[in-house]
Amino acid sequence: MSNGSGDIAMQIKAFINRRMDLIKEKKRRKIFFGIAIAGVVIAGGIWLHSRFVINDYSIKLAQLDAENEKLLAQRANIESQIAEIEKEKSKANDELLERLSEAELVAQNNLYLVEQNIKLQNFVKEAAKAGVKPQNYGKTEEATSAVDYSKLEYIGEFEGTAYTPTVEECGNNLGYTASGKPIIAGVSVAVDTTYWKMGTKFYIEGLGYVVAMDTGSAIKGKYRFDYAVFDRDYAKQLGRRKYSVYLVKDEAVEEAK
Repeated sequence: MSNGSGDIAMQIKAFINRRMDLIKEKKRRKIFFGIAIAGVVIAGGIWLHSRFVINDYSIKLAQLDAENEKLLAQRANIESQIAEIEKEKSKANDELLERLSEAELVAQNNLYLVEQNIKLQNFVKEAAKAGVKPQNYGKTEEATSAVDYSKLEYIGEFEGTAYTPTVEECGNNLGYTASGKPIIAGVSVAVDTTYWKMGTKFYIEGLGYVVAMDTGSAIKGKYRFDYAVFDRDYAKQLGRRKYSVYLVKDEAVEEAK
């Protein structure tokens, strides 16, 4: 009897132990599945976040590539502009060198013209003072500089003739002008004092610088002058012709009212 009770107790205890083991196994499985599910959820979250990060990175990388393409295009454009500027700079330098060469040639030509102008003035003066001298006459100074048009004022085209200080033309050969000063060949001119004061200085193209020092009965009008020379044949050679006349600036001019 007692043995039978002991077996039942052992069976019950074994049953209880198996139940406890099953309960523990279920708990372990629940914990394992919970951990597994949590791991999957976490892994899924990490994967989703990674995908978001990767997509965002891909978008930004694409934007960077696009910006890089733009920068490369801008760089190519800038390099093209620089090349064009260098080309224009080279062209400008060539033109500058060419103009400098032209300027140098012009300067040389101007120097030549200056020398020729001085020679011409002196030639005219030499021709004007050659011939029969009156009793009184002033010295004809040699020209040393060319005409400077910046110091002249164009006043018109004059009719010019030439005269000699002889008895035939002036009634005497004393050589004194209406201004009271001795005549200077190639410098003295007779003018109409109604328009021009004695001592007024002019530049006459072809004759050079002259000074109003004399008058004459045939010299009437604003645009008329008579040029003093010593040689009658030279006066005839000059004859009657038109001349461009300039007033030397800052010289006194008396206009007719």
